Amino acid sequence: MTTRRLRDVGEHRWIAGLVRRLDTAPRVLIGPGDDAAVLRPSRRPLVLTVDTLVDGVHFRAGWTSARDVGRQAFRVNASDLAAMGATPVAALLALEAPGDTPVATVDGVAAGVAAEARALGAALVGGNLTSGRTLAVTVTLVGDAGPRVVRRAGAKPGDRLFVTGRLGAHAAAVRALLSGRRVRWPLAPVRVDAGRRLASVASAMIDVSDGLLQDLGHVCRASGVAAVVDAARIPVAAGCRRVFGPDAALHAATGGEDYELCVAVPARRLRALAALTARLGCSLTEIGRIVAGRPAVHVPGEAWGRRAGGFDHFR
Repeated sequence: MTTRRLRDVGEHRWIAGLVRRLDTAPRVLIGPGDDAAVLRPSRRPLVLTVDTLVDGVHFRAGWTSARDVGRQAFRVNASDLAAMGATPVAALLALEAPGDTPVATVDGVAAGVAAEARALGAALVGGNLTSGRTLAVTVTLVGDAGPRVVRRAGAKPGDRLFVTGRLGAHAAAVRALLSGRRVRWPLAPVRVDAGRRLASVASAMIDVSDGLLQDLGHVCRASGVAAVVDAARIPVAAGCRRVFGPDAALHAATGGEDYELCVAVPARRLRALAALTARLGCSLTEIGRIVAGRPAVHVPGEAWGRRAGGFDHFR
């Protein structure tokens, strides 16, 4: 069977076929197929974010399906909205791909984005396709703010620090995949509902995309405070422990791509936090506290706590 490639189909024919397959949503007045999409306004502020997954940087061909690449591209953006207590409404998809890319690959990516949007009551409402040297998937996500918009700034000395889920699964999977082992490339968890609920008690919140210590450092700088993390309390994924052994906590704290939520909660709201924990849909672990001092993250008793960083695209 001959493989259809983008150069055989062309930009406009592929887009037209995609548009026919897409669903809509109540807020969408004009969906894909026009020069721009039109959404019905909301009474809440809009929250916008954008992120890109690039073949060779965030994933490699053969690690997972094209559909899962699309799902991941949506989820990493949804994680940004979750960190601010927002809910997705509409997505835009921009694809860059070489001309010899199989049509099934871009079909799969688009289907993955559309499926994740549908699962959260949102819709894929437009985007773009262009030629390039490698596959790059960019999703722009529009969301509705919740009752409280939570930022990185706002943490105060005395606040307790919590993290959802477990950390280090992605770092462990990438290590295994790079070594040639066949393991599942993990998708980012969906914490939109958890983020909306945590926003009611949080003083500051951030998603853990580049490593717990690095992202918590962003909170410290934005808030003008320091943080103390107990390495023994970091919730480490089982796969991370299997792959990294005694160094598992280090990789869980710095590996990145976990897309869990790190939350600062004032002591006066701990009772309210306890009341909503069972409805988060995920575990929540206390890992430390916010303290006064120059912005920094301290991990007492761990030499790596003074030098550990996180992911940086240019370092």
